[in-house]
Amino acid sequence: MGKKPGLLLTLQYPLARGMIELIRLMPYRMAIGLGRSLGRLAWRLDAFHRKAAQIQMRHALGDAYRPELVREVFMFHGDFRGDAVMYAYLAEEELRRRIDIEGQEHLDRALATGRGLMLITGHIGNWEMLAHLHRVLGIRFCVMADVRDDPRIEELVNGLRVRSGATILPPAGKALMLIRELKKGNTIGFLIDQRGKRSDGLYCDFFGLPAPTNPAPAFLAVKADALVVPVLSFKNDGRYVVRFSEAREASSFGQGKEGIARLSQFMQSWVESAVRERPDQWFWLHCRWTRRSEMKALIKGGGDFVSFVLERAGGQDNPRHAREL
Repeated sequence: MGKKPGLLLTLQYPLARGMIELIRLMPYRMAIGLGRSLGRLAWRLDAFHRKAAQIQMRHALGDAYRPELVREVFMFHGDFRGDAVMYAYLAEEELRRRIDIEGQEHLDRALATGRGLMLITGHIGNWEMLAHLHRVLGIRFCVMADVRDDPRIEELVNGLRVRSGATILPPAGKALMLIRELKKGNTIGFLIDQRGKRSDGLYCDFFGLPAPTNPAPAFLAVKADALVVPVLSFKNDGRYVVRFSEAREASSFGQGKEGIARLSQFMQSWVESAVRERPDQWFWLHCRWTRRSEMKALIKGGGDFVSFVLERAGGQDNPRHAREL
């Protein structure tokens, strides 16, 4: 017999569905207020993620770190979840009024080439805003299906993205499918900032420490000879700004493992610059340099975060550090 799901997993779907329906019925300000209140509650109750965020932020931000930033991050991500639902149900005209586009000339030049575009971003601001590109700018935008333990949750998340105008690609055979879409000249979105597997052997410099990095985005971009366009979506004075940066030729970073490592480092350096600009809107709750179990051990036992990370990266300053390749 299979393992029975825990209480949290059992309640996840009815709670998520109920919250979506509740937010849809609320006035906008009330929905955002609810999200921020839930974020503040999570900040008080979720000791592990609160401490993990503190440790990572102290290292990364240095003198720019403020203790209240941790609470702001929790509250922003409550705000973000409310917006993800509300914006999916906005009419196109209203959606365009609420989103400011910057650097559209970079996107237009890239689209004019007829080449496949890989829009890269991180878990900063509201990355779900990119799913609205079809309705706001009229471009076909593809994302991979969100795969969850509960297929009903998966359906809810992907359903919001479809409402936003994104084309959902099935997860089966995803590498080949993504390469095919890029070679057809389509636009694909990729979140590039979560911790990769150490077994992949790729570490990128991220805030001065070697961070295990997923080579897949760079590999796919190089393989498909795509253009890579960094795009940042962040909230500013109650409105969202979607900012496109200049496109880069994936092939200009080289071929093979070294080319993939260089392109991966470019991607991570871009994320770092975005986080420095809006540290209150990045998902610091994610353990970027360590496994979750390792972060728990560090919190429990104490010790120096930098030494802890370097030890698990092989004890070297730069184990196959892409910045130096």
